[in-house]
Amino acid sequence: MEDKGSGAFLVEQQHCNQEQNAGLKQSSPSLQRKRRKSGSQTKDLILNLTTGKATVNMQNARPKVAKGNTLVEKEVHEKTDKEQSDCHEPLKKRKTVGTSLSQTYDDNTGHQATSDGLCSKKEAQDDSYFSAYADIGIHEDMLADTVRTNAYRLAILRCWEQIRGKVVVDVGAGTGILSLFCVQAGARKVYAIEASALAEETRKVVTANGMEGRIEVVCGRAEEVELPEKVDVIVSEWMGYSLLYESMLPSVIHIRDKWLKKGGMMLPSEATIYLAPIADVEVEDRLQFWEDIGSKYHVDMTALKPYAHRCVTRKVQVKPVEMEDILATPAKVVTFDLTTVSEEDLSCVQGAFSFSCYGWSQMQGFATWFDVLFPSPKPVLLSTSPYSEDTHWMQSVMSLDKPVQVTQDTRVSGVIKITPNSRNNRFLDMTLKYSIDDREEVERLYPMDDCR
Repeated sequence: MEDKGSGAFLVEQQHCNQEQNAGLKQSSPSLQRKRRKSGSQTKDLILNLTTGKATVNMQNARPKVAKGNTLVEKEVHEKTDKEQSDCHEPLKKRKTVGTSLSQTYDDNTGHQATSDGLCSKKEAQDDSYFSAYADIGIHEDMLADTVRTNAYRLAILRCWEQIRGKVVVDVGAGTGILSLFCVQAGARKVYAIEASALAEETRKVVTANGMEGRIEVVCGRAEEVELPEKVDVIVSEWMGYSLLYESMLPSVIHIRDKWLKKGGMMLPSEATIYLAPIADVEVEDRLQFWEDIGSKYHVDMTALKPYAHRCVTRKVQVKPVEMEDILATPAKVVTFDLTTVSEEDLSCVQGAFSFSCYGWSQMQGFATWFDVLFPSPKPVLLSTSPYSEDTHWMQSVMSLDKPVQVTQDTRVSGVIKITPNSRNNRFLDMTLKYSIDDREEVERLYPMDDCR
């Protein structure tokens, strides 16, 4: 592939974006999945981390509204940005590679979690995690998420001057699409690290694109691979639900500390977690089911409502949040500089928050989401906010035990703490400590395991 040494290359690539995206919009209906229709059910792909097999989860859902663009710099590259705002194909979630805590390695094998067995347990969990990522369904959802994929492509192409003639490493390369983008931007060499069995298929993608001399697929775990040289740029799509679910960021940090040249570039370079109080009528709708089903079959099923409530509210739920259900200005609770953050920093992530509610409403929970920023000459922001265009990450919701009435200027304050789950470090434990006006402080732990 011939390198282009001027800004004309970037313009040419963006023109290609427009043509390709126009084709995408007219392509197979499978890329135009509809999600969260009122009164309907949606199939969500569930990948069990223990078995690596795909199952289907059916959930009642609420409608989503069309939302705005996630990319900054709207006054520049207007046509490219318009492509993203036109792509409103909500997507089923991916990266649901978890299993419930009752289905962990210990429970399925009969082994006890002794100190001697911790290493083998972690290895087994990682093996299952990588096996899940060999399933093509996950990659279909990632590539069909036009917000995600266009943001990475635009950021890489805008950085063509920093990438041209340089060495890049793509951590968790998957199908290799980010590696292909880097070669399009002029990279001299790309090392595409992929730990799953998909790596062999990725080599075929590289060959099909005539990039064998520029992209080398390295099959192995990021912590174990050896590269023949230091790299100038790290690109990775490592983000999970609530940013940190799946714990892939430590792998990126390891590559950064071992292989990135001093002053090298990280794509993305910054990540921020947001939190906001929300109304969430879906919980009440799901509990009302137990009354409605009794009327339908002329039996009384309401005795199950307390149990259903515990099941629904006990852990983090990954689902869309309507922007009109946000009850206060969202708070930035954590920001990571990805050029300096350490693995130790991720062992316990916490941030304080304080909200002043907009007006009268029932507060039924909290929602989190994240943004990542790419440090291109014209920065690109990829946002999973309820105020932005839908992504497969959606939002993460923690429900209150009981709804709380809030009014204008009701104060909600506290601390959120995020830690790896003690039994499976790919999962998270989200701890909320909060108070509402002068009410007694509440502390709740919300596991984030299979996200069902």
